[in-house]
Amino acid sequence: MTMDNGKSELVYHGRRAQRADSRQRRKAILEATLRLIVKEGIRGIRHRAVAREANVPLAATTYYFKDLNDLISDAFTYFVEQGLEHTRQLQEDSFSAARSLSAEERASGAGRKLLIQQLTRFVLTHVRAQAGDRDRRLIELAFRNEALRSAQLTAAIRTANGASEALIQEFFQLLGLADPLAAAQIVHGTILNLEYQILSGAVALDSPLLERSVTMMVKGLIPTTIAVAETEQQF
Repeated sequence: MTMDNGKSELVYHGRRAQRADSRQRRKAILEATLRLIVKEGIRGIRHRAVAREANVPLAATTYYFKDLNDLISDAFTYFVEQGLEHTRQLQEDSFSAARSLSAEERASGAGRKLLIQQLTRFVLTHVRAQAGDRDRRLIELAFRNEALRSAQLTAAIRTANGASEALIQEFFQLLGLADPLAAAQIVHGTILNLEYQILSGAVALDSPLLERSVTMMVKGLIPTTIAVAETEQQF
């Protein structure tokens, strides 16, 4: 399944479900897997445990996912799809004003101030929403740790990172930055770090430090002056 205008692709490895009731059962298995990860971590994922949690026959889990690696990888893909939809909508809401600016307006001091505000709002809103859902962050961290042991999950993690960074990269392309991908990776890395800091209790959701850190990062990425010619070449 192609995401983000073909920039990245999230792939399911288990057996596909054709009928509506089969798709619902497969979805129930994936959601049960995510719930078990919250309760017991990745190591708690077994066909029998998932079947019990999903309230389906054991044969159903082995039918759709003969290999546990496929089950874990597909559960992550399902998890990412849910999160990307929220991020995509937030991106649309946060960057709408920036998209409406002309090249000259983006290059002005007032335009730069608006761009900084837009990106800061995007990052802070995203971090607070993500960190506020503790169970989903526990799931994400469990997947990322397990990816160090699983090549299949590592590939899925990289694809998910690429999809998230593609959404952020569009903002820097709008500015005509020389290396929008590097800028997007910096923002994404900062988001992941701040989410972990909040989850671990090192930083509070309403801490002034959170906003100061994000603002400093954004100001460092958006140049003081933006050449009109460069932005016009992009669009």
